[in-house]
Amino acid sequence: MTIEEIKNRAQYGDYQLLAEMLGVRSSVTAKSRFVRGNEEAKAAMELIITTREELIENFKKKK
Repeated sequence: MTIEEIKNRAQYGDYQLLAEMLGVRSSVTAKSRFVRGNEEAKAAMELIITTREELIENFKKKK
């Protein structure tokens, strides 16, 4: 996924989770790292988004 794709698919709370994954206090700091192209932040955001989307899809299938 490109950074633009990730930005377009990001939802409320994703940057807070990213902050926790990166071990920083602020979601603003985490977002800044991501926007600047930090590879660790990009990989984590990609994981957050794909996991969230898979979780939602799996839940919907069970209904």
